[in-house]
Amino acid sequence: MGKKAADRSRDDRSRSWKWWWALVLAPVLGLLAMLLFAAASKDLPGTSELQNPRSDLATAVLFSDGSLMGQYYRENRIPVDYAHISPWVSKALVATEDERFREHSGIDLRGTLRAAIYLGKRGGASTITQQLAKMLFHDARRDIVGRVFQKFQEWIISARLEREYTKDEIIAMYLNRFDWINQAVGINSAARVYFNTAPDSLRVEQAAMLVGMCKNPALFNPLRRPDTTLTRRMVVLDQMRRNGFITMQAYDSLKALPLGLQFQRIDHTEGPAPYLRETLRGDLQKLLAEKDPNTGKYRYAKPDGSPYDIYTDGLKIYTTIDRRMQHDAEFAVREHLGTELQKEFWNDIKNKKNKPFDWRVSQDEVEGIMSSARKRSDRYRTLVGKLCPNCHRPAAYIIKAKHDGKEEFHCDPAKGGCDTWWPMLDDAGIAKQFETPVKMQVFSWHGDVDTLLSPNDSIRYYKSFLQSGLLSMDPHTGFVKAWVGGIDYKHFQYDHVASARRQVGSTFKPFVYATAIREGLQPCLELPNQKTCFDMPPGQPDWCPQNSDNKYGGMVTVKYALANSMNTITAWLMKQYGPRSVIALARHMGVESPMEPVPSLCLGVADLTLMEMTGAFSTFANDGVYIKPVVYTRIEDKNGNTVFDMVPQTEEALDPRTSYIMLQMLKGVVDGAYNPSTGRTSGTGMRLRMGWGNRAKYGNIKYPTAGKTGTTQNNSDGWFIGITPDLVTGVWTGADDRSVRFASTALGQGANMALPIYGYYMNGIYADSTITISRGDFAKPADIGDVDLDCMGKHKGEAPLFEESKEGPTWE
Repeated sequence: MGKKAADRSRDDRSRSWKWWWALVLAPVLGLLAMLLFAAASKDLPGTSELQNPRSDLATAVLFSDGSLMGQYYRENRIPVDYAHISPWVSKALVATEDERFREHSGIDLRGTLRAAIYLGKRGGASTITQQLAKMLFHDARRDIVGRVFQKFQEWIISARLEREYTKDEIIAMYLNRFDWINQAVGINSAARVYFNTAPDSLRVEQAAMLVGMCKNPALFNPLRRPDTTLTRRMVVLDQMRRNGFITMQAYDSLKALPLGLQFQRIDHTEGPAPYLRETLRGDLQKLLAEKDPNTGKYRYAKPDGSPYDIYTDGLKIYTTIDRRMQHDAEFAVREHLGTELQKEFWNDIKNKKNKPFDWRVSQDEVEGIMSSARKRSDRYRTLVGKLCPNCHRPAAYIIKAKHDGKEEFHCDPAKGGCDTWWPMLDDAGIAKQFETPVKMQVFSWHGDVDTLLSPNDSIRYYKSFLQSGLLSMDPHTGFVKAWVGGIDYKHFQYDHVASARRQVGSTFKPFVYATAIREGLQPCLELPNQKTCFDMPPGQPDWCPQNSDNKYGGMVTVKYALANSMNTITAWLMKQYGPRSVIALARHMGVESPMEPVPSLCLGVADLTLMEMTGAFSTFANDGVYIKPVVYTRIEDKNGNTVFDMVPQTEEALDPRTSYIMLQMLKGVVDGAYNPSTGRTSGTGMRLRMGWGNRAKYGNIKYPTAGKTGTTQNNSDGWFIGITPDLVTGVWTGADDRSVRFASTALGQGANMALPIYGYYMNGIYADSTITISRGDFAKPADIGDVDLDCMGKHKGEAPLFEESKEGPTWE
């Protein structure tokens, strides 16, 4: 009886406990059910959102080989598939963040219970899927009730995500979404920013560091807290060991390794081809904003009809830029200007009173230049209330208001400003600000320098730097292979390829000669080297252009005149054929900038862009067919669908015979042309062939090359355009302000300012065995006929005397 009574007592207690648990759990479960119901009925993403979650994706600008040149973004994110992510990353993530990831369906009940009992001290409750749900569809709530409610929503979203995606896809989405700070959003960017590698090449210790940052990227920031980050990495490695992903021996070896960062700062002012990328940014925005005038709809729209956004829609821009040739081009500009020409220029101006301005520039002109420069500066715009000194918002955000009893400028929060106040100054106060030395960081060829300068002195300092532009293109396709718009985009953002119009000097002369050759002029025709005068309007003296060396007399061939940039012969040709016919040809060869039909046009008074000139010269190497320079060939959306295909614009500007004759004449610039009056052979670009002295560094080019130098009045601009059978390259060099220039033509001519850059560039290309480029001569048309092109006449076979011809200002 005793035993039965005891059993009945235990049964009674068991039933009591069951009733007690039922009474306790019933309302809890009911509350949970109500919360789940409420969470499920409010602000949850629909099926389409789950299948296509919103994510700002960077637009990728690609080199011609498909490698990354740069990006346009609000978030630096370019997604990659799971297959292109190192397996070490997913192993580290699962081992550290969600050990049962492969087993559960989005919610880990064991983990949730453990977190509730131990208040999160033995690991959190959120699975990888829940963390993804939070990243995709929620901003974190700060209040406890809101956060609890949001947690239920994450459970529901997680379960639905698990139904829509595979486990591998969820991991890829998580890794593509996570922000590793320092402009590294997504695993693709993180791998490149921290380790300068691709995501599929991350090693185990690198993967462990990145996964360790996922707990708190600000706390485990390897740039600011390397020791803390290293400790966190060891925790991840230990988790990988515990879960069998690495052995104990591997763990012992890996934990001893340093972080091994190869940090790559992400900044649109840095990296390859920044001037091209910035020009391309504007071109793309203009293209994608185009509307059909008949329908009013966007020409290149998304499926919903809205325009593409280069900052968020993950486009891919396939450019024509060759990564290797771009590197050679940037080296060439840096080498000549940074180690040679800039030193020569500073030595040339060191004793000038108004340096860096030319001694022929008056004090009033200097003050006008300085005043304009001051008014264009951010400092001036801030002082006059047109730019906030803190957030850099423009005048629309700025008001005048009383502050501490004084009227000041205010970046008004009511207009979206940052609530910054700063004093208003009169003209005298502004002038004093520009004369007062301040700490600043300035550009130098050896890296940025911290210094103390007045803003006025800094303006003079920056104006003393010579700039350069280089454009290189395939004449048969129009594809641009290299683009250098200046010496340093961070400090000098004006592009000298497509934006800057500069006086072209003698590089314009081939348009005049091509007009004459097309009309039947023979390249070996001998003409007298004497002045040709043009009648001018009443009250003006006749215009009689002089040669730069002021030498006249004797007979010279047309070929020699072009090779040595003789103004007398060029003027004679212009008088025979007229400015309008020359302009007509230049237009057919792609020149769009304004040109006045005046006699002095023959010597290059027009302001044209480097892109126009290089594209026009490419016509000679393409049998007379002009192709407008092409920078990108295709635009794709994030799914690989074609948005835009480039169709080259072409025009038959010249016949093949004229083009070939012009090439042979322009070869005389580099090889030299024979002068029957002196028995000497000379050309303004012969230093490109020289293999001795300082010129051996950029000269000694042995392959067939045509070209033309150009020097403008007072040596403000130096040009060289070189032509090979499959590559045409234009180079311009000068200061941004035309009153900043060399005093002597020996230093200021195109052969000294621009030609060496071409030499460095081409020598780099010829030395690279991976670049396919012609080393042969220009193809001769079948219908060229019997035309003399060497112009040696009765002296054929004689050993000529070679000398380099110096080119000077184009008119006096």
